[in-house]
Amino acid sequence: MLTICFALAAPLAGCTASAPATFDTDAPDGRIQAIVNAARADDRAAIRDLIDQLDSDDPAVRMLSIRTLERMTGETLGYRHSDPDHLRRAAVDRWVGWAEQGGHGS
Repeated sequence: MLTICFALAAPLAGCTASAPATFDTDAPDGRIQAIVNAARADDRAAIRDLIDQLDSDDPAVRMLSIRTLERMTGETLGYRHSDPDHLRRAAVDRWVGWAEQGGHGS
């Protein structure tokens, strides 16, 4: 499933050459490329950035972030990218707690 997500996201990430591939760019395509890069490199240092992306307004950014987190950690902590805001917010809070505990438990 994750491979399919990245295959679909790859063309989106390359739509504009001007968007930097960073987590803090305003352009969703730049954030998508940063997520794809982190996933390809299995960059565990990016986990906190991926957690931050779970709050994105862009559903593709949220979906790729949770799939990458799941691949890296084996967890979703009940996060679903398509859930309503209040449910996503609760799951993001679980992810933040997970990270604050050093990536152990929720």
